[in-house]
Amino acid sequence: MKEKVESRLEMTEVLEGYPFLKQFLQNIKQVVWLADPKTDQILYVSPTFESIWGRSCESLYADSYSLIKSIHPEDRVKVMSARPDDNHISLDQSYRIIRPDGSQRWISARIFSIAAESHAPSYHVCVAQDTTDQYQVDQTLRKALDRSREQFTLSRRMSLARKPESVLKTLMSASELRSAKHAFVLFFETSMSNLRDFDILASWSTLLNLSTSDQNTPFNETTLVEELVLLGLFHPSKPTVITEISQDMRLTPNVQEVLKKRQIQSLVIFPLVALGNWLGCLLVFFPQEKHFEPIELRHLKVLVDQASITLYNLHLLEVEAESRHEAQKATEIKTRFLAMISHELRTPLTSIKGFTTTLLADDVTWEPEEQRDFFQTIDQEANRLQELIDHLLDLSRLEEGMLPITMQPHSFEEIVADVLPQFQTMTKKHELTVRLPANLPFVNVDAKRIAQVLVNLVHNAAIYTPEGTAIILSAAVRGDSLQVSIIDQGPGIPPEERKRVFQAFRRGIREENGTGKGAGLGLAICKGLVEAHGGKIWIKKQTTSGTTISFTIPIVVLPLEGE
Repeated sequence: MKEKVESRLEMTEVLEGYPFLKQFLQNIKQVVWLADPKTDQILYVSPTFESIWGRSCESLYADSYSLIKSIHPEDRVKVMSARPDDNHISLDQSYRIIRPDGSQRWISARIFSIAAESHAPSYHVCVAQDTTDQYQVDQTLRKALDRSREQFTLSRRMSLARKPESVLKTLMSASELRSAKHAFVLFFETSMSNLRDFDILASWSTLLNLSTSDQNTPFNETTLVEELVLLGLFHPSKPTVITEISQDMRLTPNVQEVLKKRQIQSLVIFPLVALGNWLGCLLVFFPQEKHFEPIELRHLKVLVDQASITLYNLHLLEVEAESRHEAQKATEIKTRFLAMISHELRTPLTSIKGFTTTLLADDVTWEPEEQRDFFQTIDQEANRLQELIDHLLDLSRLEEGMLPITMQPHSFEEIVADVLPQFQTMTKKHELTVRLPANLPFVNVDAKRIAQVLVNLVHNAAIYTPEGTAIILSAAVRGDSLQVSIIDQGPGIPPEERKRVFQAFRRGIREENGTGKGAGLGLAICKGLVEAHGGKIWIKKQTTSGTTISFTIPIVVLPLEGE
């Protein structure tokens, strides 16, 4: 200890003999220290050491090894293994230090040897400066360059994509989104004023983040989106970031539970906007808490905007192709229409005419029971003819806006109860279940027309599903509407046909014989009646077999007390 103090004192005495050198060392921004290469003892350190290292000079004199201990553990081995050689060649180093308060600083240092005699080094000299600010600037510039490069690369790849799935996959390769677990793109089918009318355009999941339970449990995107829409989390001009699912008061307990089961911790919703049109949203789910800096959100907005443009262009191409296809189909439908209507009208008329002629024949005497069978057949065919004519008239009036709709408060349970005998007759070869929650609010509808919708939908389900399977009618309140669903276990409807089946003269295929049934007017009339009530009707996307047709009707909003 005495020798070290004497060496330090000797160095102090040397500096006292050079006042200009002493003032220089005391005022420069860099830290200068001298060490004995044999003992590694610090012989001198300039005062700037205290402001950069956050430690006193005396602590360094007392324990020269504290200089090594202050270096970040990840950089320590690199610094200790590099020492200046005896040829007086300088050595440049860059490393991090940890100050006593826990903060980190970046240090740029140059180490070299000086000698009193040419054959042996007498001191190791280090000149170090704090380059934290410069490092942060460099890092910011580097990240900005990386983001610009990523924007260029991914934007180009997305512009060349020909499928929505490819666009989404490319977008999810962005650096800020690589830790995501699930993502999907939804498009609004009509306008942004009705967010409930949407379609899942593309989905993405990373197998790296999927647990075994996740792989066995499908992610019910449609149901989740319906819940999020009701919570008002979609915005046309800014993203919605939910950093911690379990703590965010904007989410209902039900949504939180669904996301927890999928091990989702964070959610971000980006609006998809192209040419001023709010097309839909991108939903990204993370398995960990995800925090976004403003600059990261701006970077992602550039990529999402490019994805929006590409998806919009693909959508326009699809619409144009569908329009051409529909135009061709329309021509075919017009050609088939007359033949089909002629057949549908001629068939019951032929039966009626045939049985009537038989009954009126003078050369045959029929027993009363036989006559009754003939009359029943005539009555059934007349009912069939009347139903077809009524459908044609209803459809014509709906298209012209002339069908009278008288909306009044009604109990939905009573509407269902009134048509239940018809349901039981139509579904006698199926298992019909009606699931209505207690205390449903009244609905503001034309009870006769909504009953007509229910009968048509249950009748369709009975026709197109195998005997012995279940048909379920359920209802639930969704905001200011009542959502009614008819679920069957039939062959299902292909995605490309889910919108077209609501067009007139589109006929489904029967399960048992693979043939068309009816004139194809039922669903078109249902659509017109529901929309005349201000509701909507759609076929839900689902991963299981069967079909779920849902529609909404307005509920009665009761005035608050005192109003």
